[in-house]
Amino acid sequence: MRKKFLPLVLVIGLAFGLSACGGGSDYSESFVNFDEVIDTEYAKEVVENISSLGDDPVTGNRSAGSPAEEQALEYLEKQMKDIGLQNVTVEEITVDTWVFTGANLTFTNADGKEQKIDLSSYQTTLNADNEECELVYVGEGTEADYEGIDVTDKLVLLDVDQNENWWINYPAYQAKVKGAKAIIAMSIYPEDGADRIGVQDVCGPADAPALAISEKDSKALQKAIKAGGGDSITVTLNCDSTVEEDGTSHNLWGEIPGKTDEVIYLFAHMDGYFHSAYDDAQGVAVSMAIAKGLIDSGYEPDKTIRVCMHGAEEWGVSGSEYDWSAGAYEEIMTNHPEWVEGAFAIVNNDGAYAVEGETYAGVRCTPELMGFAENSIGEISEDSVYEWSFGKNDVGTEDFHWTRLGIPSLVAGSGEGTTYDDMGYHSSYDSWDAQPLDEEGLRDVIRAFGKLTLDLDALDVRPMSFTARLQDFEDSLADTDEFDAVLEDGYAAAAALEEKMSAVEESGEKAEAVELNAQTQEIYKSLQDAILGLNFDPAAINRHELYQNNIASLNDTIAALEEGNIQEAYDEYLWAVDWAWYHMYFDEETCDYMENQLFENRADTWGDGLIEFPHSDIRGVVESLKAKYDEEGADVSAEIEELKALRDVQQQYLDDTYASEKEGLQKAVDLMNEYAK
Repeated sequence: MRKKFLPLVLVIGLAFGLSACGGGSDYSESFVNFDEVIDTEYAKEVVENISSLGDDPVTGNRSAGSPAEEQALEYLEKQMKDIGLQNVTVEEITVDTWVFTGANLTFTNADGKEQKIDLSSYQTTLNADNEECELVYVGEGTEADYEGIDVTDKLVLLDVDQNENWWINYPAYQAKVKGAKAIIAMSIYPEDGADRIGVQDVCGPADAPALAISEKDSKALQKAIKAGGGDSITVTLNCDSTVEEDGTSHNLWGEIPGKTDEVIYLFAHMDGYFHSAYDDAQGVAVSMAIAKGLIDSGYEPDKTIRVCMHGAEEWGVSGSEYDWSAGAYEEIMTNHPEWVEGAFAIVNNDGAYAVEGETYAGVRCTPELMGFAENSIGEISEDSVYEWSFGKNDVGTEDFHWTRLGIPSLVAGSGEGTTYDDMGYHSSYDSWDAQPLDEEGLRDVIRAFGKLTLDLDALDVRPMSFTARLQDFEDSLADTDEFDAVLEDGYAAAAALEEKMSAVEESGEKAEAVELNAQTQEIYKSLQDAILGLNFDPAAINRHELYQNNIASLNDTIAALEEGNIQEAYDEYLWAVDWAWYHMYFDEETCDYMENQLFENRADTWGDGLIEFPHSDIRGVVESLKAKYDEEGADVSAEIEELKALRDVQQQYLDDTYASEKEGLQKAVDLMNEYAK
């Protein structure tokens, strides 16, 4: 957010009638009326009702296609009708489904007493009825951790830090390769929580079973193993976790009809891990409270406000790197592809969780809407309990694929805050008991995202700054002059188009505004098609960044090796090249599966087509340098040559990507020039 971005975004924001910041005296009448009728008690009631639903009597869980998700659907369908939403509609979607009704094991603890432990599960299939099993502890579950240990048909207890190390799919699949019956994983969080159980989407196959355990119970098992004097203990396992392909989940939507055919979407999702009072029962409650507040205030929107509750957001595709947001994907790709036309924007309330003690909140959005978001929230910042910050949206929420189709989004986020993420995210601590609700904060979130909705509806012209997108792209480039000409033309075209957008907004000519919105949507989609990509995490990037970053890491690795610094090369630089980090810890079969899964099982997901070229074939160098890690004066000339060859491949990928991006950018610039006339 530098150079041309800040001043031009501010100008566009002011041109659309939004002050940079200020106090209540500048509030619109519609917002004042909405603010007066916000029903926080209703929002709390929604959270309490949704979070009470769970398939497992012990841990909860509302998963894709499960009875608890169905119960949430039925409850929310009635609520939509009760608060006055119209055209309330339930729709089936075909996704992979998962039903987990509970898991536990019993064992003789270190004190010689029988002890029962309740477990949770990942989206895998494992069914056991009082089944006796051997259980062993293998640390982090890396390839090296299995040395000298036979785990065939055994339960494998391990620790996983999915924030700092690797996702659950790697140790789960590594255990499958070693012949284990299943893993039982203790998730490490930034904040302590001895009785917390944490999970994530599995990003792996259903036949690599994974269960979840708390730190306290994991330590009790480890202590029992040690007390027994061997490497394992016998436990009795019960589990009912079943994944089925091509099952049925549901989406739900209702409307506040507007005067035009354009639509603003409010998003949230019905499914959730454990009881998920925040993620996403709170998001559901915020969307419902916004809709109720608009109706109760007598507001008559210009655009239709369509409230969408998705199923299968947390998970819905087995054996895929892109296994979440399945419900939203199916809604826009299968059920309603026609919704793309006339879609003005999305306000996604999956985030900004109002946990006690949090002082931050945020908005994540497409760069084109950043100035609008800053200005809209800025108007209430002095009255907010939170300090607000702004960042780019990413792949983690269900709006992502909709943006690929040309519908810009604003998403609730934690901003600079970490309270919920560090303690409760996707865990049994996602509850008001473990993390109490901040009622004032909940009202603040409803207020803020209600205001974003109202401010969007107050505009005839979608408040997009293509200057911001071009600046974001330029900032991501390393040393290259490849794009100088197209960016220079692009900034001029964007300025001319944004001037026209301001003029049309000021004119009040609604038919002209609708036509211009269709044109800017076409431009936005063309920019997404041209430059949006993923890295292997996955995270959203400009396409060239994947290969640009690989080349930088390879250059640093080569330079360190040429200086004789093997350990520096290995520890500081090599790990950052594609899958090198995983090759350092997991066997070839495990890494090959994960690499192939990313490319081979992405059709009909939001990740399809966003990585063009295969991964860098780095395993040979990783293994060679690992063997020479402690060897004084080791000859690494062969490794240097191999790294240079790999760099040449990455350079070709980068050159090809630059050419593709340049062609796509030129198309977008041509459209800007055409529609600026």
